[in-house]
Amino acid sequence: MKPNTGIHFSGEISDWNYNKACFEGKTLSWDERDHYQRLLIVFQSDAIDAVNTILEYEYVLGFTSEHLPFVNKSPQFWSEVTISLRFSLIMKTARLFDESKDAIGLIKVFNILEQSPYGRAVADELITSRRKYAEYKKYIEKIRTLRDKLYAHNDKKEYQFWNNPKEMDLEFEGSFWTKIKEMVRWVSTSLLRIRELIGDGYPANKEITNDLSGLLPEEK
Repeated sequence: MKPNTGIHFSGEISDWNYNKACFEGKTLSWDERDHYQRLLIVFQSDAIDAVNTILEYEYVLGFTSEHLPFVNKSPQFWSEVTISLRFSLIMKTARLFDESKDAIGLIKVFNILEQSPYGRAVADELITSRRKYAEYKKYIEKIRTLRDKLYAHNDKKEYQFWNNPKEMDLEFEGSFWTKIKEMVRWVSTSLLRIRELIGDGYPANKEITNDLSGLLPEEK
């Protein structure tokens, strides 16, 4: 009997994993996966979803800077697209690193695996991953701060920034979101390594490619 982790996923799940590109390794269907394998692939899918939002943000920034005449035909639309993607990538990234009591974040996933029947098999990888997590800690804290003070809530100091000049350093710099991309990609690859150690190394969803050039009118 497979161990019961207390984590359940409802709803009918199709065998989407069989519809991916060729993979040299063991492929498990959803029904063949135990609770731990299901938790890992769902969480890794969330990580790749966050990566794809970050990439889309990057692609949109590049597109708008390279095709200003086209973008200026509908500037409000492109402004909202950029703002929406920035909001989404902060919220999706913050979810991955959530450490609140009732949330499933990366640290909790590590803890669940450590206490599972797979604990010994993944012990070394968990040590490496926790060490890397600690290296990213200051960026993780900034992501949480952005979410809690600006994106998910109206923090009273940030909302009244004119009365609190010291709180105006919560910005979204270009160098910061490139670091976010690095971190979230690390989450995905780390989880894939762990999945391989417990017999389920089939890749989750793939990263998107830049297809924004298809919006441009064809040259006659």
